[in-house]
Amino acid sequence: MQLPGELLVKIVIAFGGNALLETTDKRDYGTQVIRAYRAFYNISEIISMEDVVITHGNGPQVGDILLRNQISDGLPPPMPLDSCGAMSQGLIGQIMLEAYEKVRNEKGISKEAVVTVTRSIVDPADKAFLEPTKPVGAVFSDEKAKAKMDADGWKMVKTEKGWRRVVPSPMPLEIVERNAILSQLRSGFLPICTGGGGIPVIKKDKTLTGVEAVIDKDLASSVLASSIEADKLAILTDVKNVYINYGKSDQAALSKLTINEAKEYLEKGFFGKGSMEPKVKAAIRFIEKGGKEAVIGNLSDALNVLEGKSGTAFTRS
Repeated sequence: MQLPGELLVKIVIAFGGNALLETTDKRDYGTQVIRAYRAFYNISEIISMEDVVITHGNGPQVGDILLRNQISDGLPPPMPLDSCGAMSQGLIGQIMLEAYEKVRNEKGISKEAVVTVTRSIVDPADKAFLEPTKPVGAVFSDEKAKAKMDADGWKMVKTEKGWRRVVPSPMPLEIVERNAILSQLRSGFLPICTGGGGIPVIKKDKTLTGVEAVIDKDLASSVLASSIEADKLAILTDVKNVYINYGKSDQAALSKLTINEAKEYLEKGFFGKGSMEPKVKAAIRFIEKGGKEAVIGNLSDALNVLEGKSGTAFTRS
């Protein structure tokens, strides 16, 4: 029996976007609860046996919040991007709590979940602030894009459909609520945190101030996992394995990688920059910071991924 304050194996599980929405899903509240229920059901056994922290993405949800900002046309006034990230953490937190309670009651799990609005410290000198690349929000016509760039100072890029705002995506350095999350674990709770990579903040005048940016969820999950000295980082997504040359005729699934092998594949550009590359970087970073193992695999096969029976495992050697 686990005693108060005694930690078992610590696992940080990062839910991919398909935990709440799949490509063909309606983006309504009920659909997201159903998806979250399935995600928690798939890992219910691990939640019962080990000390688990859940992190998650927020792309579709914060995107919808930004669209509502822009559609309102200033009434009420739009909120800054970092506060929109905070709103998405609350929304997704409610979805996950509702879904988890259903699984908890069905499975007889005693562990309660708690949602923590989480901030991630970034460096204001990060070069990402000089070269924003992450598209967010609505698509604008030439006329409206020019107005936004002139009035609000937005940086925008033209896509096939029109103009979109681009924002920085800096590297997360530290999870502000690390101690609170660790305290929740020690008290026997299931923490749900670091949503969307955390709210980006910088240190300014001896305090923390939000900045308009987005943080990669998997990289932030890796920082959290290292800071709480987790044994394992599990990134659960919509593919069975890490592949080299994914989507090409010569794609090949990888079942195990050392961090040196993973770095070599990264340097050769074998992983998609907006998809698998940050996940692989997160796995490498976790192992380099002292983690025992990182795994990437399919959310629908979560238990086997966590037990090392499927997916791709990253180890030191």
